[in-house]
Amino acid sequence: MADNGKIDWVIAVEEIKQLMAKYCHGIDKHNEELFMSIWSDDAEYILPRGEGKGTEGVLALVRKVWTQVTKCHHHITNPIIEVNGDRASAVTDVFYFRLTADGVNCLLSGGYNLDFVKVDGEWKISRMEFVPFVDTTPVFAENPA
Repeated sequence: MADNGKIDWVIAVEEIKQLMAKYCHGIDKHNEELFMSIWSDDAEYILPRGEGKGTEGVLALVRKVWTQVTKCHHHITNPIIEVNGDRASAVTDVFYFRLTADGVNCLLSGGYNLDFVKVDGEWKISRMEFVPFVDTTPVFAENPA
């Protein structure tokens, strides 16, 4: 007989991984509906470009990102996820390629610190903070405009 606690943990971890994947797909494809579906109503979104609080603040910040970074491709890796009832947290690595509005192709790496909360039976991101650990570097020797 399987331990229901372990099964619940596995389900929570997989659902949280899906939130992180939806974050990548939403931000990279400028899919506002998908991107906004992952946040709790009181979420905090913290980036070097600014902070967004609540769904309106999160939306304003991602729209700022989309204006300044015309194309990007995120890869969230190595998640360490801790689940405690209806709350969870994770630390991850992330690297992403981006093309800025001024035409520079870059590679950025860092990590995310995340908090999650279960709302009406569904996991949501309640806090997400990007923590850089490698400065932005050109991907190519030449960055055509």
